Amino acid sequence: MSSYAPQSFESRPVIHYNQHGILVTDRIFATDRGRYEIAELSRPAHGTGTLHPGVRACVAVGIANVVVLGAAATTGSVPVILVALSALLITWVVGLVYARRWPRQHTLLADYRGTRVTLLRTRDVDLFGRVSRALRRSCGL
Repeated sequence: MSSYAPQSFESRPVIHYNQHGILVTDRIFATDRGRYEIAELSRPAHGTGTLHPGVRACVAVGIANVVVLGAAATTGSVPVILVALSALLITWVVGLVYARRWPRQHTLLADYRGTRVTLLRTRDVDLFGRVSRALRRSCGL
């Protein structure tokens, strides 16, 4: 057999994901943070960060606005009800802007050679989903 014979298909890695600087094959998981052998990764897990403090503040103010709106509704004062409704609407809009501008952070973790490592950390839920599915396929889960 010639030394120039093509390699068998078994020696080529199967690429599950290769975008945005992230490569997931049946052999490796590589990002700008590091390169990990799939065979040595175990116990993959994910975590979700907390809400932005602005969103939590808007929730608290929104609850207070609902209480004021309830009190205003019992008095029957139309101007007070309109002010409470507009304050509630503004609070919801600001909270939605914060939530869309600063979504929760998603983290992909695994054990690598006995140490817990962070494979990926992103606020992009679509990217996180694609990479975590690729990792599951590469691990055979």
